[in-house]
Amino acid sequence: MDKLREMKKRGARLITISSDGKKVYYHFERRGKIVARHFAASKVKSICGIFPNAELYERELMEKRGVKFKGHPNPVKLFT
Repeated sequence: MDKLREMKKRGARLITISSDGKKVYYHFERRGKIVARHFAASKVKSICGIFPNAELYERELMEKRGVKFKGHPNPVKLFT
């Protein structure tokens, strides 16, 4: 999480979050370059406190892929 806070401090923007069910992939943009990070889906924490726009991406992955984001502020279903 400290690395993500540092990225935010340096101007990174969250573009998208995706998952294949085993890993969660984060894509950021900073100064015209795309930076990707991934974590095991079983150990992922919510990044909504750092990047507020992550909320909807995380909620979608919770519902569609079954990923559990620890510490998510509003784990309500989006679609059903």
